[in-house]
Amino acid sequence: MAPRVTVRAGDVLDEQVDVLVATANVKLDLSGGVNGGILQRGGAGVQAELRDHLARLGRSWVEPGAVVTTGAGPLRAGAIVHAVAVTGFYESSQELVTRTIVAALAEAERLGARTVALPALATGYGPLSIGGFARALAAALGQGAGGALDELRVVVWRDADAPLVRAELGGWC
Repeated sequence: MAPRVTVRAGDVLDEQVDVLVATANVKLDLSGGVNGGILQRGGAGVQAELRDHLARLGRSWVEPGAVVTTGAGPLRAGAIVHAVAVTGFYESSQELVTRTIVAALAEAERLGARTVALPALATGYGPLSIGGFARALAAALGQGAGGALDELRVVVWRDADAPLVRAELGGWC
């Protein structure tokens, strides 16, 4: 069964959900975009968790497509799933974003989430258009991603992007 999908413009960091999916880079630095906003809101503990994760791996980076879960820090979520939908050079593709969304929603389900907020991955520092993101999301949903969720809230930054995402998602909304 598919989750109820809602799309709106706003700040994804303001959502009160079980799991917030956040943009992430391969070095897991909270340096810009959604993940930079977490740090600005007081997420130093979240950054420390991400650094601890890398230390446990014995590496300074993760692969594109990886997801890493931390506590919610200053946010009104149960947990944050950091989704790496870009390469180390901030390159991306619809296929990478689809794969990353599938992994992030699977992790949210593993955590027992019923509600998830998702930003437009790879559209800020990454090269995807909002339409490319929406097509990647539709592909992920078509693969059954998020099937155990009650609600998937897609939160885009600009008002003009919300109807574009809704149009691409068609029957999912």
